[in-house]
Amino acid sequence: MASSTSAVSGYELNLEEYWQVILRRRWIIAFCAISIGVFSALFTWLNQPPALYSSTASIKIEKQLDVAEIFLNARSGQSFNDMKTQLAVLESYALMERVAQRLGIIPAQLTSEEIRANPDYVDDVLDLKDSVSASQDGDTGIIDITVVSVSAKYAQDLAQAVADEFQSFNIEEKNKKVFEAKKFIEQQLVVVRDRLKAAEETVRDYRLKHHLSSGKSDEEVMARIVADLEQEYRQSVAHLSDLKFALKQLRERVQRGTWDYKAVSVSGKVSDYFDQLNKRLVEMALKRTELSTNYTDEHPQIQELRKQAHDILSSMVDELSKQVDLTQRRMKDIQTSMENTQLRYQGVPEQALELQRLQRSVATNEELFNLLEKKYQEILIKEAEKVQEVSLVRPAMLSTVRINPVNPARTGMAGVILGLVLGLIVALILEAMDTSVGTIEEVESFLEVPVVGFVPHLSTDEAVELFSGEEGLATSGSALERQLRLVTHFSPPSTISEAYRSLRTNLLFSQSGDHRVILVTSSTIQEGKSTIAANLSVVIAQQGARVLLMDADLRKPMQHHTFGLERTPGLSEALLGQVSWQDAVSRFSDVMMGDMGIDQALMTAGLDQLDVMTCGRVNANPPDLLGSPTMESILDGVREEYDMVIIDMPPLLHTTDATVIASKVDGVLLVYHIGSVVRGALKRVKGNIESVGGKVLGIVLNGVRGDLSPDYATYKMDRYYAYSYGGDEVRRKNMFESWLAQGKSFITSIFSRFTNRDE
Repeated sequence: MASSTSAVSGYELNLEEYWQVILRRRWIIAFCAISIGVFSALFTWLNQPPALYSSTASIKIEKQLDVAEIFLNARSGQSFNDMKTQLAVLESYALMERVAQRLGIIPAQLTSEEIRANPDYVDDVLDLKDSVSASQDGDTGIIDITVVSVSAKYAQDLAQAVADEFQSFNIEEKNKKVFEAKKFIEQQLVVVRDRLKAAEETVRDYRLKHHLSSGKSDEEVMARIVADLEQEYRQSVAHLSDLKFALKQLRERVQRGTWDYKAVSVSGKVSDYFDQLNKRLVEMALKRTELSTNYTDEHPQIQELRKQAHDILSSMVDELSKQVDLTQRRMKDIQTSMENTQLRYQGVPEQALELQRLQRSVATNEELFNLLEKKYQEILIKEAEKVQEVSLVRPAMLSTVRINPVNPARTGMAGVILGLVLGLIVALILEAMDTSVGTIEEVESFLEVPVVGFVPHLSTDEAVELFSGEEGLATSGSALERQLRLVTHFSPPSTISEAYRSLRTNLLFSQSGDHRVILVTSSTIQEGKSTIAANLSVVIAQQGARVLLMDADLRKPMQHHTFGLERTPGLSEALLGQVSWQDAVSRFSDVMMGDMGIDQALMTAGLDQLDVMTCGRVNANPPDLLGSPTMESILDGVREEYDMVIIDMPPLLHTTDATVIASKVDGVLLVYHIGSVVRGALKRVKGNIESVGGKVLGIVLNGVRGDLSPDYATYKMDRYYAYSYGGDEVRRKNMFESWLAQGKSFITSIFSRFTNRDE
């Protein structure tokens, strides 16, 4: 049957094989991921920054305007929006000085000049300035004052202190005029009080000195009259000034010709007629407002109102002019009265006149003192009604959670991810540097030889699991080792035995021609060629063919251990001519009488069809013995006697034993343990066989695991070889039939041996 397996040209790595690479190198990837993750987490934990805490106080700024400011802002068309200014003030150096003094960082009694003259104090203020930040809360009038510090308590105190000091600072700035006026009036009260006291003492001393009585004499009457006239004259002068100012404004208003409805305001009373005119003007303004809702300015009624208003304003100008003339005449009359009074009292003594002057000084100071007292009370009222635009809406709270938390777990997770990437890169690099071959396609493409079978990897633990359910089988010691080497005999239902049967089928039918003598070898040691040779012999014998397993490894033989046989006589004795090759062959009876025992030998049918030729004593020159004509005659004899001959040979890279007889056999079966040698060595071994005339029938992949070979994983045979096909009843039935067949075969072999001996 022609082989259906051919070399794959242009083979490329697919996604499944990338996954297999990851599985093969999983420990490297895991090591990189865990080591970098642990290192990242540990580094983050050991190098974490100092804990920082934040505290925030919020203030609300609400502009308060008086009536004058409202009209000024309305006339200028500007709205109040000084949030940027307030933010700058909050972070200003001047405010931080006040905060530092409030917290006790700088002595409170120092002035700003003294603080700025000390570099240490300046540094303290600048440190506070760097710790404080202010920001507007959206488009609202609320400002958040945030402080970040290594101490949560300090951050709370500083944020609250900044808010309180800014509130005090704003109150002082917005009520600065009131405070300055109060301070000025307090100073003037002290001065005027002292002047009044001094003037009163001067009057008292003058009276005592000149023996003047305190009764109202003619001189006093004259002084009182003159003082009253002077007071009236001063009032008239002030009233005249108000009348002239109002008259000037009113004339300019009439000359402009533009209409308005404002009343004419004059300090003091002008006349009853003027008040009536003013009242009519206000009434006309109200009426004009009513008419303007329904009519335009060109309406006859509104035009009539304008005409009447113009007449009223003209009348008011005339009335003011009349009052100006009357006031001027009154002032002349007062001056005349003062002159007449002085002429009337020209005979008053000089002491009386001086006393009058002193008394007028006392009256003037007393009047000024009373005025200052009145103004001081008004200032106190305004101070109680002081403007306060800043209010605290949220006090600073004590923070218990740091704002720069360290998360080693998150850093470690990032390190794990980075380690996975790095491990994957390292795995791919190692895979690229790995010169061994591990897939069926690689082997077939590289060696141009078909893979005729693969044998799964079987560890000791898996063997214990495999044989634990079978009666009479050991789970430890040398017996377990023998069971591992002959798994096809001790556990024929297992999947690993099925792999050997698949090898048998591929070997017998994959190539054309008669392959009765097959040499089994490998590239290097510990690739499992002896185990494969033994199990291959067993599965062929189980098929009913007579098989000879020849242990030609004269350096490190294993088959006598595998089957529990005596080492001698064997192949070396036959090659030396000490015994015939027939006498060097161990039969089934020898196996039963050996270390394996009757029970284990009869466990599976077919072992009676297998004969074993052990190696015998190790010779000093194996290649010469194997290359001798005797070896050729032995091969010719066994070829005629047996249906299949399996020869176990040493590795090719270490010895030339296999190449000596490679051309004398029908074919060579090359065992390759996955990843054991580089591809160059495997290629060389194949070349050596072919160079001496040998023929490589195929490659057997040994030690196949799902994580090492993607081909094996696709067959889904991972660990399934630990179980047999069928249940307990099928296994017991098969075992019973096997015992019957083995017993029949044993009796037949004993009978044939005695018959041959009699002949």
